[in-house]
Amino acid sequence: MFRQYREYSVPRSLAPFKVDGFAMPYPEFVPRLYNFCKSLGFRKGLIMPSRAFCSDENQGMPIILLTKHFGTFPFNHGRVGGIMAIDRHGPHSHHGEDLVIVQASHVGYNPETGVYGQYARPQMLGKCVGDSCGKLTHVITPYLEQYRFAKDRIFLHRDEQGRYLITVKNSFIDFTFHPVKDGLVLRLQNIVKMYNGGVMRPLDAASTSQIYEVSDEFRQRVDATNYQWKSGAGEPIGDLLREDMFFFREDFHETDESILLERNLIEFMPDIVTAKNPSLRAAKINIQLEFTRVVESIRRGTDYKGRNLLYINGLNIDISEYDDFPATTYFVPWAAHIQLVGDPPGEHAHPMEQDELFANLMKHSIDNPDQVNLKEEIGRMLRMPHFDIRSTK
Repeated sequence: MFRQYREYSVPRSLAPFKVDGFAMPYPEFVPRLYNFCKSLGFRKGLIMPSRAFCSDENQGMPIILLTKHFGTFPFNHGRVGGIMAIDRHGPHSHHGEDLVIVQASHVGYNPETGVYGQYARPQMLGKCVGDSCGKLTHVITPYLEQYRFAKDRIFLHRDEQGRYLITVKNSFIDFTFHPVKDGLVLRLQNIVKMYNGGVMRPLDAASTSQIYEVSDEFRQRVDATNYQWKSGAGEPIGDLLREDMFFFREDFHETDESILLERNLIEFMPDIVTAKNPSLRAAKINIQLEFTRVVESIRRGTDYKGRNLLYINGLNIDISEYDDFPATTYFVPWAAHIQLVGDPPGEHAHPMEQDELFANLMKHSIDNPDQVNLKEEIGRMLRMPHFDIRSTK
């Protein structure tokens, strides 16, 4: 599918997404969530939860805990990467009187190293460590590769006249009559010196590159990092290639349902590929954009009209088995949409933001007297008589 990406004249900002101090283990999060629902007036035995998670096996324990505490297996709103299938609102609303939706993108985390994006797969032979979320990593990898390629092929240097220069491959430059059709595009206006009329004229050219004098603002920005300019050919720009210095213009790489994930992330891809933990940054961005999209679908639709609904959105953090402890998942709440039958108009016109949502969850107990004993329920099923099940034909 061809997508002509353009630079937006009205940039979109994202709110700060806090993780430190906001992550809670799922065995604590789910009973707090249930008790929060009860405080809103949701009724025992009439609550139908739904989850919008990725399909990875490490998302299984959160689903089991939702089953245990809400007393029923949750409806499935999920697509790959934590994208929500908004066309399933109607079926979900027909399965219970009071509705709960938990949506989360997920990312692996190693508490020993502080690195995100990896998870040990105990069902694989040997010490197998894979990407978590694999689909999210798959989506951002082509852009990471292009960014790393560019970091090694854009050079900073200083000439004999003392001018501060940057050498750029032609393939990264949007020439007036030969714009970049596919790949990373430098925002030269944020880097090089402009002449009368806003012309960005190169000082020299080589077989595959252009040489520009950098602007005073860019040089001051580089100097603030204590960078030492080299003479001659200089050296690659490396990590000094920041997110406001480029964008991507190219086709979408995905062709299946994950194209929805790539569509969410493309505008913010420079921010993602330059982040210390790209997979974490991508998950945070996807969560925020999905919350906006889903709330809009609920407000504009009719599926949840006249129903109690709590839609909560956040980040699942996957932690592998550690010593004698099993694998576990933490939840970082981001925002919530609440609508209650009989509420005055405008009572919940605005979402519950991260700080307020976290505070509301934390004030509720992790004790849930209504939780189901799954082992006992399975035992009761095994003790049931065998039914004589027949075909009508």
